[in-house]
Amino acid sequence: MDITKAKKVVRLSKEGREVFVTLWEGDKISSCVEEQETKQQYCETCEGDEELCSQFIDYLKEKGFEATEVPLGPEVEESLPRFLEERVKPEVTPSEEE
Repeated sequence: MDITKAKKVVRLSKEGREVFVTLWEGDKISSCVEEQETKQQYCETCEGDEELCSQFIDYLKEKGFEATEVPLGPEVEESLPRFLEERVKPEVTPSEEE
C-alpha cells in the first residue's frame, strides 16, 4: 500500500515485539508485527473503520503494549525516498550528454 494513503499509524511495543497498526483511506486496517529477536515480520489487512482501529489499539494496550502515534505528513524527516534523493545523485555518462 502507498503510505501517503495512511490516515493514522500507531506503533505498539512490548517485550521485544513491535506492532504497527495503520488506518488507511478506504476503511482498511493493517497490522504488521515484528519480532525483534528473530527479525520475523508478518502483516495482515482487513476491512475496518477508525472506530474498529481504535478498539484494536485499545485491546493491545490492555494486553500491556505501549502505544505511540507516528506522525504523518510532509514534515516527517524519516522519509526513505527523500533520504535517498539527498544522498544519491545520478551519474551522467558521456553517452548521455550527447
